[in-house]
Amino acid sequence: MFDPNADLFFESPRINRTPPADYGVLHLLRRDICLCLGWDPVTQTQTNHQTLWPGGMAILAGIDLVAKYLKGDDTTGRVGQRFKDYIAKYFQPLSASDGETIYQLRNALLHSFGLYSQTKTKTYYFALTANKSTLVQSLGQDIRQIDLRTLHEKFEDSLRKYASDLNTDATLQSNFQKMFVNYGAIHFG
Repeated sequence: MFDPNADLFFESPRINRTPPADYGVLHLLRRDICLCLGWDPVTQTQTNHQTLWPGGMAILAGIDLVAKYLKGDDTTGRVGQRFKDYIAKYFQPLSASDGETIYQLRNALLHSFGLYSQTKTKTYYFALTANKSTLVQSLGQDIRQIDLRTLHEKFEDSLRKYASDLNTDATLQSNFQKMFVNYGAIHFG
C-alpha cells in the first residue's frame, strides 16, 4: 500500500496478532464479521456458532467507516450521503434504490436494533437471510429482503476496489490520512 498505516488498516482478517501490538480498526472489524458469520478468520473454516444480526451490523458499520475515509470527512449530518456514495462507487452493479435500501437497513439495525426504517416519503420493513442469494429482493411494496452473506461478499469486494484506488489516487490518499488519525488503529497492550 502507499503508506504503512494503510497496510495496518487493510490487513487481512486472516492475520492473527498477539498483544502487545497495534491493530487496524478495519482489520479487527473484518475479523469480528467473519466470526459473527460463522467462519474462523484465520483458518477460513466454518465454526459451530453464528451471530448473524451483529454480523450484519458490523458490515454496515464497516461501510460507514470506509465511507469516512473515501470522503476524508466525518462531519455530522453527512453520514447518509457518504454511505450512499461509497455504495454507489464500490458495490456495483447495484441500483440506486438498492443503495438507499441498504442505507435504510443500516439505520434500522444500528439505530433501533430492528428491521424497520422510515423516511419522510417511504417506509421500509426488512427480512434478513444468509444463504448467498440476491443482495436485495422486493417482497412487497415496503418489504425488502437483504442477504447478509451476499452483503459481506460485496463489502469485501468493495474493500479490494477501494484499496486499489487508494494506491493510485493522491486525493484519496490525503482523505485516508485525515481519517486515520481518529479511526485507523488501536493498541492492545
